[in-house]
Amino acid sequence: MSTITTDISFSDKFTHSRINDDPKSIIHQMVTIDSIQLSPAEDAILAWILSLPNELDPALAAKRLLTKYEGLAAKSNEGALKTLGFLRQTAEYPQSRLSNCRRNSRSRKRYHS
Repeated sequence: MSTITTDISFSDKFTHSRINDDPKSIIHQMVTIDSIQLSPAEDAILAWILSLPNELDPALAAKRLLTKYEGLAAKSNEGALKTLGFLRQTAEYPQSRLSNCRRNSRSRKRYHS
C-alpha cells in the first residue's frame, strides 16, 4: 500500500495569500454584473459572511474587497453601491472591536413577569 505525501503544511493553508476573501464570488457578482435580477444587497452580504472560513475576520476581508472594487463604484448600479456600503460598515467592526462590545449577560438585570 503506497502513501501519498504532499508538501503543503497546515500553516500554509491559512496564510493571507491563500485565503479567498470572496469564496463564492458573491461580492464580485454584485459589484460587476449590471443586472436587476440579482438578490438584494442585504441578502448578498449575509450570504458572503456565511461563506467565509471561520478563521477569517469578515472586517479584514471586507477591507481587502473594498480596495479591490472601489474603482468600480462610480460605474456600478444601485445594488453594487449598496453592497459596497455594507462592506464599509463590515470593515468598521474587526474581531478586536467586537470583542470589546460584548457584555457579560449575567451583569444585565432581567425582568421576569
